[in-house]
Amino acid sequence: MGRNIGRWRAMASAVFALAVIGLAGFALYQLAGRRWQVQPTFHVRAQFESIGGLNAGDRVRLQGIDAGVIERIVPPGEPGEPVELVLRLDQRLKHLVRSDATAKIVSQGFVGLRLVEIIPGLASTPPIEDFGTIRSEGPNDLAELMTATRRSLDRLNSTITEAEEGLIQVRGIVDSLSRGEGTLGKLIRDDGLYENLASLSRRGAQTVDAAQENLDAMKHTWPISRYYDGRAYYDRDRILYQPGALRVSRSLSVDESFEPGRAVLTEQGKRQLDEVGRWFQGATRPTTEVVIAAFTDENGNEDRSQILTQEQANAVRAYLVQKYSIDSAGWFRGRKVAAVGFGSHPPGLASEEVSQSTTAPRRVDVILFTPRT
Repeated sequence: MGRNIGRWRAMASAVFALAVIGLAGFALYQLAGRRWQVQPTFHVRAQFESIGGLNAGDRVRLQGIDAGVIERIVPPGEPGEPVELVLRLDQRLKHLVRSDATAKIVSQGFVGLRLVEIIPGLASTPPIEDFGTIRSEGPNDLAELMTATRRSLDRLNSTITEAEEGLIQVRGIVDSLSRGEGTLGKLIRDDGLYENLASLSRRGAQTVDAAQENLDAMKHTWPISRYYDGRAYYDRDRILYQPGALRVSRSLSVDESFEPGRAVLTEQGKRQLDEVGRWFQGATRPTTEVVIAAFTDENGNEDRSQILTQEQANAVRAYLVQKYSIDSAGWFRGRKVAAVGFGSHPPGLASEEVSQSTTAPRRVDVILFTPRT
């Protein structure tokens, strides 16, 4: 038998039904909002060689902000072509996504879910157009990372094994030396053999010293001495330091007097040497000695600098001797004229005199030393 429903009960049922419908609608709205289906959006495309297991509906972030979802995945048309992702993004963030933006596939945590992270790009570039394509970077696959780690561990194990083998060999050598085996082991344990070797070493050093003394004596023997004397091989460090003599000098610029990187005098250099020759004739005495010193500031190759400055000093000496006879102090008397190339390192004893003579590092100095007696 039917039963009539009361007025208030009917109203309560209607309110309950409306509430359920409202909650369902709100849930659907929230779900659609999570999938960016109700708010204004724009689209961008990104192409990848591999998407690493991403699916439509996965999240897209921009600088860590929840910015949208993957709307669809477009498979490649031919083998070897990239996979294209169409991303649906919040319209409010469009001004941040520039034409040089980059899409990267990243993981949440070490083994978490994957998503697309967008790096906005430079502020100086224009915003991306709707459905425009941005650059992409593929995912760092965990399997590839583990493979690379395994290779590194294998190399480390190999290195440790080789080190252990080397230590075993070193230990064997030390043990053989301790037992007096081999030449070195006998030398270590046999005091008599050690004394004989030390005596032989001392005699060898004495022989070398004696040979050096004989060579020095030969250098001072005529006519060999004239060759060495002209190049100031004796007391090379003191040749510019003569505190007991009056010192006057003239300097020539290497850049103006010689061809670049050579010991060949230029016409301007010869004219400057003519001035030096005329000055020399009025500034010397019979006891005056001449030193022609060449310097440079090239520090790249010291041997090359030494050879070049020596040849430049020799060229100046040859010109002045040939044209102005600066090696003659009279009819039957010669004058010492030494030509020395110092490279880029002047002698230490004369460093103050050298630095005061001129500020040009690439030069040739013609120096007259006259004893004060």
